[in-house]
Amino acid sequence: MDKVDVVVSWLDDSDEVWRSDYLKYKYEDGDVDEKANSEARFRDYGTFKYWFRAMEKNAPWVNKIYLVTAGHFPSWLKKDHPKLELVKHSDFIPKDYLPTFASDTIALNLHRIAGLSEHFVYFNDDMFLMNETKVTDFFKNGKPRDMLTLIPAQTYEKFNHFAINNMNLIHKDFSKKDIMKNALWKMVNYKAGIACLGTTLLQLPYPKISDIHHFHLSTPLTKSLYEKLWKQNYEEFDKTSKHKFREITDVTDWYIRMYYLVSGDFEPMRMHKFGKFINIKYCDSFDKLFNKKYKELCLNDDSTMTDAEFLDKKASLNESLSQKFPKKSSFEY
Repeated sequence: MDKVDVVVSWLDDSDEVWRSDYLKYKYEDGDVDEKANSEARFRDYGTFKYWFRAMEKNAPWVNKIYLVTAGHFPSWLKKDHPKLELVKHSDFIPKDYLPTFASDTIALNLHRIAGLSEHFVYFNDDMFLMNETKVTDFFKNGKPRDMLTLIPAQTYEKFNHFAINNMNLIHKDFSKKDIMKNALWKMVNYKAGIACLGTTLLQLPYPKISDIHHFHLSTPLTKSLYEKLWKQNYEEFDKTSKHKFREITDVTDWYIRMYYLVSGDFEPMRMHKFGKFINIKYCDSFDKLFNKKYKELCLNDDSTMTDAEFLDKKASLNESLSQKFPKKSSFEY
């Protein structure tokens, strides 16, 4: 397998230019889904320097890091670092889709980044590598490491419509019989763990697959799969990419992951042991969490937190990360 790159998206919600554009288009749109486009999707915890410290310490095998932003970069960042590529939205996203305030537009167009390797891992800035990793934690035999877990469809929130839209595209190309043929013994697998295996087995009697579990961790991807799926689903991808803000009809980059899973084009791994999704609001002790053996953690914001709760969690999270990763990375001044 060739070299593996990392792509990470980051946003400083206090940047005046970005905020001016955001408020302008939000006002002009007038029909923005407030929950799908809440402040929690944009606000910055000030933890990004720890993301780089964690990456440098725990993933030295990474070839290059492509930092994707709206056009602003952290003041502490060494922009000329040899392993760092600075990428603005306008560098790779077609003009017809700009400006964008939708993460789906950004994620669906990553394959257009100039110089990006065929194999890459996509991170959000709240996904931290907490312990040492190897390239084989993400790719094996040129295929993504992952786990296919079937779950019932969730319909109680607008957000769940994205999963339904993704599954509609999956059903366009795959019957349940196809999926069983491609991936049965990869999902009915001891590496799934008891909980994931149990939910999968409960879904098998139904005539159609309702949904696929997403672990909310970084995603190993290939440019060639992106290109293939853009050709197959140009209308849906184009429509989503033209939306300035997330809309209920959108498909997401999760569909790309779902596609390689139902194709059986992945190598199974114990995802529940590799990493964990954490809602920051309900985490009582970051120190205890960071002492566990997870290789990756997604430290996710919660839109229901008050400003006071946000500031309290921000302070405690930064304190714990500074103790976990006290040494500056070579990416920092």
